[in-house]
Amino acid sequence: MVKQLPDSEVDRRNILNNDYAVSAIQEQVGIKGVEFEGELKLTVRQIARFFEVEPRTVERYIVSHADELKVNGYEVLAGKRLEKFKSDIELTDIHVGKNTPRLGVFNFKALINLGMLLVESEKARVLRQLILKVIPHHQAPELI
Repeated sequence: MVKQLPDSEVDRRNILNNDYAVSAIQEQVGIKGVEFEGELKLTVRQIARFFEVEPRTVERYIVSHADELKVNGYEVLAGKRLEKFKSDIELTDIHVGKNTPRLGVFNFKALINLGMLLVESEKARVLRQLILKVIPHHQAPELI
């Protein structure tokens, strides 16, 4: 029987702990974000746009899988770090309101994590197929 990535936290964790796979997937996906503190960061709106879902859908997954997503790089910026992030994005097409007190951001690993969870998105399904092509065959679980 074929297992499903959205149903297997252990398989998702194994994939996300494979630095080679994460790097190779990032090269192939080519999503644009902002470089912040040494890594790519993406807002909830950017993630929703990428997966072609509503921001509310992304937010529901953030709530229902908070611990898993946080371990893999989702975080909420506030205070001085948020101000620094806002100044770093001034010359990009990322828009954050001046009075925004907190902002949730994903790194690329958290984006992959969400893509393995999202069942409402065709682009997430395509990302899962890409993941299975990138990880070494002997390590690839029989997943979709």
